[in-house]
Amino acid sequence: MSLQFISDMGAIHMAQISLGSEMLAKIIDGSPIPSFVIDKQHKVTHWNTAIEALSNVKKEEIIGTDEQWRAFYAEKRPVMADLIVNGASANEIEVYYRDKCTKSHLIDGAYEAEDFFPALGRNGKWLHFTASPIRDNSDGIVGAIETLEDITDRRSVEDMLAMIVNGFPLPSFVINKEHKVIHWNTAMESLSGVKKEDIIGTDEHWRVFYTEKSPVMADLIVDGASADEIKTHYLDICKESSLIEGAYEVEWFFPALGENGKWLRVTASPIKDNNGQVIGAIETPRDITERKVADDNLRYYLKEIIRAQEDERKRIARELHDDTAQVLGSLSRQLDNFIRKKHGLAPSEVLFLKDMQAQLNRGVQSVHRFSQALRPSVLDDLGLIPALRSLVKDLQESDGIGTQLKVLGAERRFSPEVELLLFRTVQEALNNIRRHAQASEVQVVMELNEDRIMLTISDNGRGFELSGQIGDFPRSGKLGLAGMQERARLLSGTIQVKSTLGKGTTLILQVPC
Repeated sequence: MSLQFISDMGAIHMAQISLGSEMLAKIIDGSPIPSFVIDKQHKVTHWNTAIEALSNVKKEEIIGTDEQWRAFYAEKRPVMADLIVNGASANEIEVYYRDKCTKSHLIDGAYEAEDFFPALGRNGKWLHFTASPIRDNSDGIVGAIETLEDITDRRSVEDMLAMIVNGFPLPSFVINKEHKVIHWNTAMESLSGVKKEDIIGTDEHWRVFYTEKSPVMADLIVDGASADEIKTHYLDICKESSLIEGAYEVEWFFPALGENGKWLRVTASPIKDNNGQVIGAIETPRDITERKVADDNLRYYLKEIIRAQEDERKRIARELHDDTAQVLGSLSRQLDNFIRKKHGLAPSEVLFLKDMQAQLNRGVQSVHRFSQALRPSVLDDLGLIPALRSLVKDLQESDGIGTQLKVLGAERRFSPEVELLLFRTVQEALNNIRRHAQASEVQVVMELNEDRIMLTISDNGRGFELSGQIGDFPRSGKLGLAGMQERARLLSGTIQVKSTLGKGTTLILQVPC
């Protein structure tokens, strides 16, 4: 704020304003920012009302003297404006403001710093202060203006934040508006192997996570990146926090972290001032590598179980088709031959035998349907889309439900695993509609893109009330939906369910391909 005031004034030049001019006095005295001006002899020429309130030193006591130091220090020493007037070098200024002072990036020859002044007020004050040279027509320094801002409240908040962050058991770090690390707790040291003394004050926190410079999530938040920009940076798997406005979270693998890389669950939240402006961000990267490894192992075991189940389904389907159905069919043919060749049978006996033959034929058809449900040969022989057409046709013919399949994009084959899991998901969804939805219309839409498959299954049935997430469905008896979610996970995909009582249900499955 103080630096902006100086910047707004421009390069203060004696060709336009003299130190004793009424214009300069009006500018300084009218500013709400604590400010004072000294001349070449270090005498105070201007001391505005705002700095009177900050320092409790009246202008009539200080103007014309070189005792400006008394407002800030218990013993005589140069203030920053004095050093500017003396033409002190950056190294000389650093002697007085060690590791606290930086060159202004707005004004040539200006410096800014933050420091604690124990002599100010009852308990001392933290100030952010900026000093800039005043030059004459020959570009010589004829004085300096210094502006100050009381940041005691902000530093108190920062100190409290430091205690919270440092005592937090999860790895955490904080950056300011300039992307400099201001807090790096012990848990973060343990996770990253980087000590706080090596990182605080720098903007190199990216080195912990990446081999090349790239913004971390906290940087994106400080820069005011939009939700779309943040999601694009994390390949659209980042999501907004449901608890904190402006916060985001993601699970991401960082190959540069540790010996073999680490999976982290990263949450970053903005830090705002009293006016709601973002002044920094806090990021909490939690190591979830063990959980991810366990999830991968579980996914592998689940794949093996499903593979074993499908192999068994295939075996049983083949035996039903090649053995049971053949035996029943043979019995039906033998019975038909017996009826035609056996003379002298009473009409009631013929009727009985024909009824028995009809039951055998229905049994053959049931075995065929059961065999196809266990493992449809069309899936293995022709692929996913013909198998889906067969499912849709069966639902329409056997249950009288108007069912339609739309395929958007060029039809093609996929890997056996993808085809099987997608088929089972659609099969389960249609079975749920058959048993529970009381629907009269069903639509299955398959959208095929270069890198993604999207399946949408919707009905106009009675719908149901969604309580919680899909992961909670097993507890409420909705095992079919939970099974669909597991199949989607096995394909690194997502599944979404929308349902409204009396209006039907829509299931959306998306998987990479």
